[in-house]
Amino acid sequence: MAITLPNIYKSKNLKLFVAIPIVLMVISVFLSTRLVLDSSLAGGVIITIQSNTTQSSQQIATEVGTALHVASPSVVSASGIVTITIAANQSISTAYDQLLAFSLNQSAYGVYYTNATAAQIALQSSPSNSTASAELAVADAGMNKTLAGMNAALSGELASLSAFVPAQTYNTSDTTAMGLIAQDSYTNASLVYQQDVESKLATIVPSSAAVSYEPTAPSEGKAFLSSLEQIIIIAFVLVSIVVFFIFRSPVPSFTVVFGAANDIIIAIGAMALFGIPLGIVSIGGLLMLMGYSIDTDVLTAIRILKRHEGTPEERAFSSMKTGLTMTMAAIASFAVLFAISFIAYIPTYYEISGVVLFGLIGDLATTWLGNASMMLLYVKRKESRKIG
Repeated sequence: MAITLPNIYKSKNLKLFVAIPIVLMVISVFLSTRLVLDSSLAGGVIITIQSNTTQSSQQIATEVGTALHVASPSVVSASGIVTITIAANQSISTAYDQLLAFSLNQSAYGVYYTNATAAQIALQSSPSNSTASAELAVADAGMNKTLAGMNAALSGELASLSAFVPAQTYNTSDTTAMGLIAQDSYTNASLVYQQDVESKLATIVPSSAAVSYEPTAPSEGKAFLSSLEQIIIIAFVLVSIVVFFIFRSPVPSFTVVFGAANDIIIAIGAMALFGIPLGIVSIGGLLMLMGYSIDTDVLTAIRILKRHEGTPEERAFSSMKTGLTMTMAAIASFAVLFAISFIAYIPTYYEISGVVLFGLIGDLATTWLGNASMMLLYVKRKESRKIG
C-alpha cells in the first residue's frame, strides 16, 4: 500500500518552518566556537614511512602520541606506507613567527637606512635643505623602531628555541649578524626536532627506506585559510548576482545564499560537536556541500517561481519529493562511508564523509523548511500586491 505524504506547504505555519533552520544555525554558530584546526591549517608535520608493520593505525597513533607527547596524531597505514601527521611543536611554531617578524623589521630597516643615506647626501650638498632634514628625521626614527623590533623578535625566537639550540650572544646594532643568527638558530632547532621525532618513530614503525618529513608552519595554514575565506565570499557574491539576474529579485538571491551558507554553518557546528577538525580535507567536503546546496536551491526556486503548472504549493511539494529522494540516497551513501572510515580508522574518509553527511542532514531542514517556505511567502506577497 503506497504511503501518501501530506503537502506541508499548504500549512499556514510557513513562518514557523523558516524558523527551524534559523534555530539550527544559531546552535551551530555556538558550537563552532569549539572547532579545531588540523595540522594542514594549524601547522604540523607529515611523516611518510615505508614499513611492513602489522600494527593497526589506531595502535600506531596511540604509541606516537605517547612517545612524542602530542595530542590526537593522525595515522593512515595502507600498502606498506604509513603516513603520520602530528601537530606543530609550539616552541618551533612560536620561533617561526618571531623569525617572520624579524625579517619584516629587517626589510623595513633596510628601506629606512637607504632613505637616511640619501637624505645625508642631500644635506652634504645643501645643509639648509629642510625637506632632506625632515626625511632624515623620519628615517632615523624608523631605523630605531625597526632595530628595536629586530632585537625583540630575535630575543623571543632564541628564548623559544632554548630547548633545541645553545644560547647566542650578538651585537644589537649588527643587523647582518643578527639575521644570520635568527635564520641559523631556527634551521638548527628544526633539524634537532626532526631528528628527535624520526628517532622515536623508528622504534614504533621500523622503516625499510628513507623517511619523508614535511613540516607546515602555522602561518602558512592561516594564509591558506584566509585565501579560502576570500574565495568563498567571492563565490557567494557571484552566485547572488547570477541568481538575481535570473529572477530579477533580491529575495531568491538571498534564499539561495542563505541555504548554502546555512548548510555550511550546520556542518561546521556538527564538526565541532563530533570532533572532526577543519583541514584541507574537510574544506573539500564543505565546498562539495556548497555546490550541492546551491544546485538544489536554484532548481527549487526555478520550479516554484518560473513554472506555472499547478499551484506554487504543489510545485514546491513536487520539488521536495524529488529532492528528498536524491538527498536521502546521498545521506545513505555517506553514512556508510562515515561508519566504515570510523571503524577502520581512516581519517581522510572520516573527515570528508562526516562533513558532507551532517551538511546534507542540515540541508533537509534548510532547503525544504526554510528556502521553499521563504519562496512561497515571497510568491504570496507578490500575488497579494497584484490583487491589492
